[in-house]
Amino acid sequence: MMRRRSGMALPAAIGLLATTLTTFPATAESKVRSAATTYTYVSLGWLGIPAGGPISSAQDVNSRQQAVGYSSNDRNPAAHAFQWEDGRLSAIEPIFASAENTASAINDLGQVAGHTHVSLYEPPHAFLYRDGKSTDLGTGWGSGSGSAATDANNKGVVVGTHFRSQGSPVRAVLWQNGKLRDLGTLGGSTDQQWSTESEANAVNDKGQVVGTALPKSGYPLHGFLWQNGRMKDLGTLGGNSEATVAQDINEKTQITGSSQNAAGQTNAFLWEAGKMRDLGTLPGGTGSTAYGINESGQVVGTSRTSADYYGQHAFLWDNGQMIDLNTVVTNLPPDVSLEQAQAINDEGVIVGQTCYYCEEGKTADPQAYMLIPNS
Repeated sequence: MMRRRSGMALPAAIGLLATTLTTFPATAESKVRSAATTYTYVSLGWLGIPAGGPISSAQDVNSRQQAVGYSSNDRNPAAHAFQWEDGRLSAIEPIFASAENTASAINDLGQVAGHTHVSLYEPPHAFLYRDGKSTDLGTGWGSGSGSAATDANNKGVVVGTHFRSQGSPVRAVLWQNGKLRDLGTLGGSTDQQWSTESEANAVNDKGQVVGTALPKSGYPLHGFLWQNGRMKDLGTLGGNSEATVAQDINEKTQITGSSQNAAGQTNAFLWEAGKMRDLGTLPGGTGSTAYGINESGQVVGTSRTSADYYGQHAFLWDNGQMIDLNTVVTNLPPDVSLEQAQAINDEGVIVGQTCYYCEEGKTADPQAYMLIPNS
């Protein structure tokens, strides 16, 4: 798959031709390709504009340029799942009427995964939306337990997290053919409230799952690759005091996410053939995170552009170059800054969110966007 996204952290919901940083030698071919690629910006809008102001974010995009995410509606700014297609934004209704929900992923069949309230008092449950209907995927436990889906492959396998009760540790889980499978940890466990033992963030069509999990040595969490029933530790960029999180995987078993390096900075990484590569940051940046990867090995995410928390820009990493996406869009409105790139499909279409904490002059309300390559 080609996308984002970790856990259940959502706003008020349920619960950066181009300045580059060459982190690896770029071939002449890659330089030509990067210089030739520009994008057209498309705002996906909002489901509605409440009194407190609107917000929306696109979390994933498939091969048909269908995008999904969450948005405010006209009643409140909390997360409400949407699907965007052919210029039209439509709501995916929650299982429990008028409650919050969010869409995290969409596969090439148009099936959508996310989480939704299922009753007035129960925690959210993972769902799979297909043929106009949302199905509760369950939690594996009884009343008071919860779950969230983060990705779905083209074979209907869904991954995410579940927890036994509010505040209990979160565990990585996989749903297939109506059955739930807990993926375990890297040997660690905890009884600490509101903690994470593991979380699954993406699954490819080979059934390989990536995420983050607690090692036997204890915190911090380490990125993992789960396949053939076993969880493999991906290692780190050299740092040992911050979590390593694997966010996405393609069919070539190239994995991307974020990890702390030996200098103590958390940066985006690309893992392949047992080696983890530091993708660096945009110029002046003090950290980066990768959220999505496609079959060409193009990576998208967000990078700080200064030590200031407010300076964050969406990036595309391609053949050794990290490109500020704000510099390669031909029609970007002057009040808009692209802050996060969450997913990229195999045609190079990118989705994400505009600035939420904006730099000076970027005053547009935060909104989901799509970037379409002009080539």
